[in-house]
Amino acid sequence: MSVCQYRTLARMSTEKETLQRRSQPVPGEQQAPPAQPPSGFTPNPQGANPNGHLPPPLHGANLPSQPQNLPQGGYQQQPQYIYPQVPQYVLPQNPSLSQQPPTGYIPYNLNHPVMFCPTPAPKKSILEAYLLLIVLGLFGGHHFYLRRPVWGILYFFSFGLLGAGWLIDIFRLPVLVSRCNNDASQQNPNLAKKKHLDDAYVLWFPGGFLGLHHFYLNNIGLGVLYLFTFGLFGVGWLIDACLMPYHVKKANSNIPDCIEKSTAATCILAVSPAGLLGAHHYYLNRIGFGLLYTFTFGIFGVGYIVDWCRFPILLKRYNKSKETGHTSHKHLDDAYLLWFPLGFLGFHHFYLNRPVWGLLYMFTFGLLGIGWLIDLCRMWKLVENCNKEIDERVHLTRNNRSVANPNYIQGQYYGNMPTTTVRGHVPVSYGQFGPCPPGYSNPNPGIYPTQQNGELTKTIGYGAVHGMNEQPPPYEAASIPTKGH
Repeated sequence: MSVCQYRTLARMSTEKETLQRRSQPVPGEQQAPPAQPPSGFTPNPQGANPNGHLPPPLHGANLPSQPQNLPQGGYQQQPQYIYPQVPQYVLPQNPSLSQQPPTGYIPYNLNHPVMFCPTPAPKKSILEAYLLLIVLGLFGGHHFYLRRPVWGILYFFSFGLLGAGWLIDIFRLPVLVSRCNNDASQQNPNLAKKKHLDDAYVLWFPGGFLGLHHFYLNNIGLGVLYLFTFGLFGVGWLIDACLMPYHVKKANSNIPDCIEKSTAATCILAVSPAGLLGAHHYYLNRIGFGLLYTFTFGIFGVGYIVDWCRFPILLKRYNKSKETGHTSHKHLDDAYLLWFPLGFLGFHHFYLNRPVWGLLYMFTFGLLGIGWLIDLCRMWKLVENCNKEIDERVHLTRNNRSVANPNYIQGQYYGNMPTTTVRGHVPVSYGQFGPCPPGYSNPNPGIYPTQQNGELTKTIGYGAVHGMNEQPPPYEAASIPTKGH
């Protein structure tokens, strides 16, 4: 019950007691005669309530209808207590008023979207952060306080990065506190994913030998490689001291790694001892050279040293091939690298798609060394001829596809084209795909009539003669005699 209801009941009980006290006669005081009812009023029967209804008799009692043996003074009826009636609420008769909210209340719109304003996180105090740094800094207490639980766990299990991270945090703690307060005030989830240069350098020394800075910068592959090679035997760890700003910038950029390879990663893999096993070639999707470096220990160290200078060229070549989609060209530097010292076994001929010459060099030890010396001077011509053959093969394939499919678009794959005769059509490899009957040949290779919208048009394919303005007459199939005629 509410306070108002309690007060109402208390007031009613007080009034009831007052009325009872007034109704009792005072000793020695003459009582006033009872009030006479007005004319036309019938008094209530004995024992009836104010509503005119008799009370029910007690259970098992046989009460007389009229009191007997009353005193001479007569029966004096005690005044009946009338409880105050509480006015009942009556609904308004106007239906329009019942639908309107009471005055003073603002109507609530259920369709209005509810917007919850998040309570900003409390700001961190630099004094409290320094207190935690001094007392529990080796166990990451200040990082837990600054909402950096991963760093706190790392400090807890590494004893503050062997004390080096704890010492550096003494000088950079104001920056960490300011960064924490800014992130809490802006409520931007992308700020939590941003990488910072100071954090990367803290992980680089001394955890860089285990690749902790690469794990922090989402370079999982390099992190695992550093973990098992102790920072690429220390060489990659030293290189990262200079390339750390680049690593952080790349980690915060939106360039996907599947499109463009990193210059820093290529440099680290090429210069580090992992380059002896062809790690940079595997990274640039040069699987053949990677396997060759793995089994020849970087082609006996010569290719490993040469790649120190040419790794930017390899990286540029890879990124360009990803843009153009053409990766089958041969390169002079790769051919010379295979010529020495594996040229006696014909490795440069195998690379230039000359397997017969490669086998010949392998079994004759480079034609007794004479062919190996001659190839030193004619290597550029061999590479040029090989690339010409590749271009011609690519041009032939694209041209034949355009003949079979007039809507062919360069660079789009359409699947394998038919190369056999189907219902009298000439094979695509001949440069013709027209309606030619069996046993007949096309007098003009590459030109054949096609009918579109009732008109004959000329289609030019591989081997076509350019400059012909007149369309040859359509082919007519000769009647083939049958037996008995």
